[in-house]
Amino acid sequence: MQCQRPSRVWLPVVVLTAFVVLTANAVGSNGREFSGYFDLSHVQQQGDLVQVTLHLKVFNHGEDDARSVIVTLVDSSPTMTVRGNFQPVKIWKSGHFIEMTQQFSVTQREFKEWMTTPIQPNLLVFFQDPTGRTLQRGIQVSRRPLVRGEQEN
Repeated sequence: MQCQRPSRVWLPVVVLTAFVVLTANAVGSNGREFSGYFDLSHVQQQGDLVQVTLHLKVFNHGEDDARSVIVTLVDSSPTMTVRGNFQPVKIWKSGHFIEMTQQFSVTQREFKEWMTTPIQPNLLVFFQDPTGRTLQRGIQVSRRPLVRGEQEN
């Protein structure tokens, strides 16, 4: 006859399983909230720098609207030099794209890396969640030619 009471060995397994499931859900919601496409135009070399217009079309996969949104371009070097920001967006609705265009100066090294798949511009989005907390997330983008209408903001 088997004992109907759970073994003490199973308790750590159940607790560990619950922890893994809860952690996976938390990471999943913060994993890839923003993704989309980028394109480049008006490329001009100026010494060690390249002046370029960066066009973005990015989707908000998050469950909530993002408020007071600032998208920032950061150099991929260890110094993580901020290269500039796109125009702020008041509200970026969940489940919607935003389109942005901004001119930046980046190093030749950085520009050459963008031309090599899978390297992409290092973009960060700063925003407020519904509770007013300021959050920072990365944006995953891939290069895709955007038609002229998609490049206009």
